[in-house]
Amino acid sequence: MIPGQREVAILSALQQRGVVTVSEICAMCQCSPVTARRDLERLERQGLLLRTHGGAMLPNLARQPSPSANWHIAQETRTALLDHCDVLIITSPEDTLALKLILERAHRKGIPIIAESTFCEGAITTISIDDYRAGLELGRWVGLNAPRIMGDKIEILLVTAKQLPNCEARARGFAEGLHSTLPGGYTLLKVNGEALWHRSHQIAVDALMVHPGINVVCGVNDDSALAALEACRVVGRDDRHLLVVSFGLEGDRARDALSSGGPFKASIAMFPEVVGRACVDAAICAYHRCALPRHIVTPHALVTCESLEQYYRREDQNGAWSVNWPIATRLSSASIAYTLLGQCHDRPKPRRVGVVVIFSEHDWYRNIQRAMRTYAHSLGIHLQFVDASQDAEQEIDMLKRSIGRAAAEMVHPGNTIILDSGRTTAYLAQHLRGRQNITVITNSVPVLAELGDEPGITVVATGGTLRRESMALSGPAAEASLYDLRADKAFITGTGVSLDFGLSNTNIQEAAVKLMMVKAAREVILLADHTKLGVESLVKVAPLQMIHRLVTDAGISPQLRWAFIERGIEVTTADGSALIDENARGS
Repeated sequence: MIPGQREVAILSALQQRGVVTVSEICAMCQCSPVTARRDLERLERQGLLLRTHGGAMLPNLARQPSPSANWHIAQETRTALLDHCDVLIITSPEDTLALKLILERAHRKGIPIIAESTFCEGAITTISIDDYRAGLELGRWVGLNAPRIMGDKIEILLVTAKQLPNCEARARGFAEGLHSTLPGGYTLLKVNGEALWHRSHQIAVDALMVHPGINVVCGVNDDSALAALEACRVVGRDDRHLLVVSFGLEGDRARDALSSGGPFKASIAMFPEVVGRACVDAAICAYHRCALPRHIVTPHALVTCESLEQYYRREDQNGAWSVNWPIATRLSSASIAYTLLGQCHDRPKPRRVGVVVIFSEHDWYRNIQRAMRTYAHSLGIHLQFVDASQDAEQEIDMLKRSIGRAAAEMVHPGNTIILDSGRTTAYLAQHLRGRQNITVITNSVPVLAELGDEPGITVVATGGTLRRESMALSGPAAEASLYDLRADKAFITGTGVSLDFGLSNTNIQEAAVKLMMVKAAREVILLADHTKLGVESLVKVAPLQMIHRLVTDAGISPQLRWAFIERGIEVTTADGSALIDENARGS
């Protein structure tokens, strides 16, 4: 395997089991122990794992055995930050309970809030590029240049992050820019890579297998684009017949790729170094209660291999790239408010500024933090950073646990049920332990491991080929085994569910098995946390008419809940707070 493939395999194993050994990596990736250890070192530097003696574990496992207990401890650290800071900067805000608690406390204490990347409730201003305008520019560039580079038939894969409004604005602008310059003769496939390297890589591999004609890739950030480029190479695509573009140009990886003359041809440079300084300047203005506009637009530029060195210069001593400040800070894409940010420099500075970082492993936020630290130090301001990267993941995990517990209450003695693959059904299986007179049909390896030794439960495995990324059995054998089976209830998962597209999934083989599960059951119960609602994944599994009940969490909007009810789907909302309290007592 090449490095990118090995990293995906290692992270997939960790997501499933929590720990992995060097010997397991060697067997799985057909590599030497030295290579395995180098991979682990590289992934640890990215904050994706923690190395242990003889292997590695997920970062959150090294702190506390209970995810919810760890969340509470981390949250105390976050809120304690507010006891010492004069201004709070929130980078790339996400709609999580952890962040809501921080914001509520900041409001009560009268601490001004600056948001970076996207607006959050209570922020006095947001520091970011004009995402839609940037998307429009990149879409137009692709529309004008793709036919010249790739020929007449253009098939585009757009790897976005639907949970992030700024990324969706880029994607919307990109699609409209394409249409304005290339009104016909192309197809556009939009998938959700969640702005994460491993997720974008996995979904890009799936998309390329289903749509072999894809020859243009656009990522809403560098990780999305570079992961999709690696996916193209994994499935055997020739770089000479590929065009890759991105948003960000946020670190040396992307700048090196752009300068190499390969398939990576253009990017919207968003200048994290400039954004970092702008956040500090805005914090000074906020400290003095200056009137700031709702959105301060920072500069961006469309950069190609030929124009890269206008904006970034390579250092002779270490080969790193540094921003060309006179050029980057005077671009016309910035707003007037950006040019006025330094107006408070001759006034007293805040003593301490708190910074909450969400995506700390991204090059974008590494460079923002570096720029903030250097600039704040020169002004005599102390920055205190806290990393909230795990909050969202841990919250989603708790929601899945609560959904699994609520679904388990729907299983009764004498029932024959189908359990699909996924973390939520694995949690459901945990709550079935100790039950009597139940038959479980499943393609999930974790469910088989969870219930295989339960004396009161009969477990039937579908058979099939193991897909390591999801630890699910799929393929013709799995589909055929379900054809002759009938169940009272099927508990199904997916990576997306929308009113128009129905239930969908990223992998075509798993989607086929899910459809057979739906057809084999008298009642179909969909398990989906609110982040999956309104999302359309790569492959359609089933229309909503085949779903009888949805079990979700309180994050579902009243409008969407009512829309499901109008379509005849009963909606059950799991109570996640009870699970948090239960785990907190156990810790």
